[in-house]
Amino acid sequence: MLFSNLQIEPDELPQIEEVEFHSLEPDYLWMRLTGWGIFFLIAAGILVFVSFSASLALWMLIAPLLVLALLVTFIEVRGFKIKGYALRENDISYKSGLLFFSMTSIPLNRLQHCEVSQGPLGRLFELASVRIYTAGGSTSDLSIGGLKKEAAHRLRDHITRLSARYE
Repeated sequence: MLFSNLQIEPDELPQIEEVEFHSLEPDYLWMRLTGWGIFFLIAAGILVFVSFSASLALWMLIAPLLVLALLVTFIEVRGFKIKGYALRENDISYKSGLLFFSMTSIPLNRLQHCEVSQGPLGRLFELASVRIYTAGGSTSDLSIGGLKKEAAHRLRDHITRLSARYE
């Protein structure tokens, strides 16, 4: 057998940006904002307690928290429009990030297993996440949140069927 390793020009590579990414469910944005809202309410409660016990001005503690909450809300709303996933016959890709953009693609022949998970807020909003694991790691290499529960199960089943071709 003759060994071959031909050079590929960067201009000849397929452009993943041309792939149509599917948006996440609009309820996912509300779920994320609800989670942040709960966090900031708890933080505000702690700051009120600290303010009374240490005799500090409450506005000095709450004002930075309010600014941070507004900043997080802005980033979540603007960043939500960027998030999406694309499933092709040989790989799955996910993009996210407003400040720090990230696009992850996993070839299906590297897939170890795939699972659907749903936290307490996910159950409240009837949303789930698909987690994709590759060999060699104990944490998921790709997590696609913001899918309706039924759609998440269908996606997991489809990914599993596609990856079975490589076994």
